[in-house]
Amino acid sequence: CYNSLWRLEEDAAWNRPDLKRSSRRESYPGSSLLDFKMNNNSKVLALKYRPQTFEDLIGQEVVAETIKNSIKANKTPNAYLFTGIRGVGKTTIARIVAKALNCLNGVENRCKKKCNNCDAITNSSHIDVLEMDGASKTGVNDIREIIETVVYRAASAKFKVYIIDEVHMLSNSAFNAL
Repeated sequence: CYNSLWRLEEDAAWNRPDLKRSSRRESYPGSSLLDFKMNNNSKVLALKYRPQTFEDLIGQEVVAETIKNSIKANKTPNAYLFTGIRGVGKTTIARIVAKALNCLNGVENRCKKKCNNCDAITNSSHIDVLEMDGASKTGVNDIREIIETVVYRAASAKFKVYIIDEVHMLSNSAFNAL
């Protein structure tokens, strides 16, 4: 009795138009859930709730205040080196610094009115803020590409910012080229 009931359910599923069987993966009733597509607005939680301003940072108040004061005084160094264990916000601070340097409203009124530069940096689509993953691009040629683009001025922002994430993973020759 149980076996024949299962057979009836399988036959009913076979005839349902929403359960088209085109491969072995889809040969089981209810497998149409495998074809479910993620929403385009979905983001990884770490990126969705990433701090966007210096005020949003937790546990990095001294660093945030120091960088903010150097930007206000127009005395920004050529490079910042952020170190620390995993999860302390090194890349997040680098992106906030890029926003603070390039915001159209200035560091004091940054993003109280949304500007194009801050939105583009948040979406990782700004042409003058280049983020490179040092763990996957470890070669000398990758560093030479960066060096070749440094000679050009910023296209749409005040500063051109290079963020090299996981820089410790670069090869020795890539470090020397840098």
